[in-house]
Amino acid sequence: MSNLYMRQTTFLVGDRKITDPLTVKFSVPFGDNEKVDTIDIQVYNLKDDTINAIATNQAAILSAGYVDDNGVIFSGTLKKKETKWEGLDKITTFKCIDSSLDYTKTVIKRTYGRNTPASLILRELARDAGLAIGDIDLPVDFIYRSGKALNGKIKFLVSEIAKDCEAKLHINKGRIYVRDRVKGDNLGLDISKETGLIDEPEEIEEETKDEKGSTLKNDKKKIKGYKIKVLLNHRITTDVIIKLTSRKVSGVFRVAKGEHKGDTSGQEYYTECEVVPV
Repeated sequence: MSNLYMRQTTFLVGDRKITDPLTVKFSVPFGDNEKVDTIDIQVYNLKDDTINAIATNQAAILSAGYVDDNGVIFSGTLKKKETKWEGLDKITTFKCIDSSLDYTKTVIKRTYGRNTPASLILRELARDAGLAIGDIDLPVDFIYRSGKALNGKIKFLVSEIAKDCEAKLHINKGRIYVRDRVKGDNLGLDISKETGLIDEPEEIEEETKDEKGSTLKNDKKKIKGYKIKVLLNHRITTDVIIKLTSRKVSGVFRVAKGEHKGDTSGQEYYTECEVVPV
């Protein structure tokens, strides 16, 4: 377990690589909803030449973990940067989104003919947005019998089509996922005290839709899950299936949402998430 305390954090933005000994602080949320996540990455005392060389709308990738086990926890686009002074420290904050700017801003006007399947439209919209496809596995591949006219921003069009297919939509690490609400990715991940679990899991209630595609308030139900905190683990992200073992809890769960938090000069370096039974 000694390697767990040998932290390694790397921020790639454009053609610039930012790593030790610079202090980097980050907060990376993730979740199984349609919201495009915004993250903040703060870098202390970055040279002016480096700051000026970094332009918005460039690719941004944050990797974190430990010397023998690290990986990407965020991949997206730089939306904004700002620098301010706090005492003797010059702090540059990079605000990034986990999708392309095209996904949030580009307007599509296009008409599809009769009997077009939703899966075809979704794949073409992902291409238009410059997003890789993480998974398009629709509970219902809705057929537009009378054709389909598109006129709007990509993110709203994708959301509308996902609802037609009774599917869940989320963006993660620059990839688009449209699939069954309970589907997850089984990476063979075991979470226990021996693998980094901090404290006993906290029981929570997660609200979920009782019927697929329903938006009625009374069609929602609550299921019991857990909030867990572990030493930063880059493999934990939206929809990952984990085997959780503690003194009071043992079972298989799906990650619904969470956050990676880190401070390369301080004690904060962990992953916190909420999990629901599979």
